[in-house]
Amino acid sequence: MCAAFLLLAAVSAFGEDAKETRRFVLYQMDSACVCINTKKETKTVSATELRLGKLAHQVAYQVFWSRTTPKRELFRVEIGGYTNGEGDQWWNYGVVDEYDFNGDGVPDYTWYGGDDTGGVMYLFLSSSNGYKPVDLLKSVEAAWRKRFNKPAPDLSDSCSDYCVNQTVLERSPSGLVLHATVHHSTLDEKDEATYRFDIVQADFKTK
Repeated sequence: MCAAFLLLAAVSAFGEDAKETRRFVLYQMDSACVCINTKKETKTVSATELRLGKLAHQVAYQVFWSRTTPKRELFRVEIGGYTNGEGDQWWNYGVVDEYDFNGDGVPDYTWYGGDDTGGVMYLFLSSSNGYKPVDLLKSVEAAWRKRFNKPAPDLSDSCSDYCVNQTVLERSPSGLVLHATVHHSTLDEKDEATYRFDIVQADFKTK
């Protein structure tokens, strides 16, 4: 699905040294709407929507295209499905953060899709073979299973007592590390805890 493209050299498109250690706070909440603010276009990409399949069962995608010439598809994300024309899809979805996270000179992106029942968080990292999709919530769940040796809570479920309330991506000469904080709370507020995970790039899970 992803178009291959040539990577630029070691200085990023934003004039940064790729060897410099940087921290990027991801998915910051918009205080005006108390929500994650998503975009269908940025400085470098614009999105269209596409349905594939027969009318009895179609899958809907948000497809992101380069704003350069020639225009090319960079990545796409499933946003819902349709059965005989009746649809069920996220109501809030799109790119959240755009930055050269891995320091290769090509913009990378975070993407969010969600509604009142839950959501997903994806990271699209540039590479010589196109964009590599990372499922951030699955990466945290895998780190949970590894630490506690038991099934992880479903972090994509808004009804869960567990939620990811902070994600920070750190770039250093040794690679990328995802720092994620999971908060556990109950309605009576008698059982609360916060768990921190530091996940190296080799342990990132694809979507």
